[in-house]
Amino acid sequence: MKKYIAFLFIALFCINCGKKAELIKIGAILPLSGDLATYGNNAKRGIELLQDEINNKGGIQGNKIEVIFGDSKALPTTALSLAQKFIFEDKVIAIIGEVASSPLLAFSPIANQNKIVVVSPAASSPKITQAGEYIYRVWPSDVFEVNRMMEYLSEVKASEVSVLYVNNDYGLAMYSEIKDKFPSKNIEVKNAETFNQNSTDVRAQLLKLKIQHPKYLYLIGYPSEYAVIIRQIHELGIQSTIIATSSFEDPTILNLTGKAAEGVIYSSPIQTDSTNSIYNYFKKEYYAKYSQYPGLVSDYGYDALKVIIKSLEISGQADRQGIKQGIDKIRNLDGCTGIINFDKNGDIIKPAGIKTIKNGKFVWLEK
Repeated sequence: MKKYIAFLFIALFCINCGKKAELIKIGAILPLSGDLATYGNNAKRGIELLQDEINNKGGIQGNKIEVIFGDSKALPTTALSLAQKFIFEDKVIAIIGEVASSPLLAFSPIANQNKIVVVSPAASSPKITQAGEYIYRVWPSDVFEVNRMMEYLSEVKASEVSVLYVNNDYGLAMYSEIKDKFPSKNIEVKNAETFNQNSTDVRAQLLKLKIQHPKYLYLIGYPSEYAVIIRQIHELGIQSTIIATSSFEDPTILNLTGKAAEGVIYSSPIQTDSTNSIYNYFKKEYYAKYSQYPGLVSDYGYDALKVIIKSLEISGQADRQGIKQGIDKIRNLDGCTGIINFDKNGDIIKPAGIKTIKNGKFVWLEK
C-alpha cells in the first residue's frame, strides 16, 4: 500500500511538473495620455510593481502574470473599444480600470455580459454602485467625499455654496449628491454652472457665479481643468473660499497656478498611516524601481491588482470564473491603502478627510 501511495505521489508530481506554464493575462484600461494621464500612469506604475514582484517569485501556481495596458485617454468610446479587444481578442481573465467614471460606465455592460471582473483603482461616481455584479472598486464612492465635505462645511457654519462642475458622469453624480444632501445641513446650493471636459476657458461661467458672491465655491473637475479655473478665478478677483474634490491633489495644478491655489480645501480618502508595513514596503520598492515616491492612486493601482491576485489564490482557478468566485470571498485583505472589503455592490468603504494647500504643499487640514 505504501509503495502504491508513493508511486501515485510521484506520478502526480511528474504530471504537474510536465504541465506547461501559461500566461495569466489581465487587461488594464487607463488614461496614459490626456487630461488624466498623471493618475493613469501613477496607477500603471503601481500595477507593474506588483506584477514584477509576483513574477519574480514564480508567478501564480507557476504561471506568470502579463498585464496588457491600453490607453483610454479617459474617453468612454476608447475605453469601450479597449474592453472589447481585451475580452474577445486578448482573452484576458480580468480588467483593471478605469480611474475615471465615464469610461468605466461605458464598458461595464460588456464586462457584465461576458462575466469578466473589473476592478477600478479610482473611479468614484455613485452610479458605479449599480454598474453590475462584476464591477468592483478599491476607491470609495463620491458619496463618502460629499458627506465629508458637507460635514466640514457644517462644522465651519457655512450656509451657502455655489457649484462649478464638469458635464460628465463624474460631475453630474457629484452635483446630484450635493444638491440632494446639503440642504439637510441647512447649506443652500445657491447656483451652479457646468463646463465641458478639457475646457480651456470658463470665464463666462465664473462671471455668472461671481454675481451671487458665494462664500464657498465648490469645484468638480480634473487637474488640467482645475488649473484653468484657479487661474481664471484669480484673474477675475473672485474672493470665494474654493473647495474641491480629491482629484485636486495633483502636482500639475500647483505647477501651473503657483500661489493662486494656496488655501484651496478639498476632500480626500484617508490613506494608511506611517505604521502600515505594507505601504512602507510598497513605498520603498516603488522608489527603488522608479526613483520617485508614489503619486496619487499609485497604491490603488497596486491594490487593484492585489485584489485580482488574491482572488486567484482563493479560488485556485486561473480563469474568469475563478476570479469572480475568489473576489466574493475576500475578507479583510491587507492592502497598501488599508483593509479591503467589498460590500454587496462591489464598493469599498473608506473614511475621507479634509486637506488643503499650504505653502505650496498638500497637507491635512483635518482627518
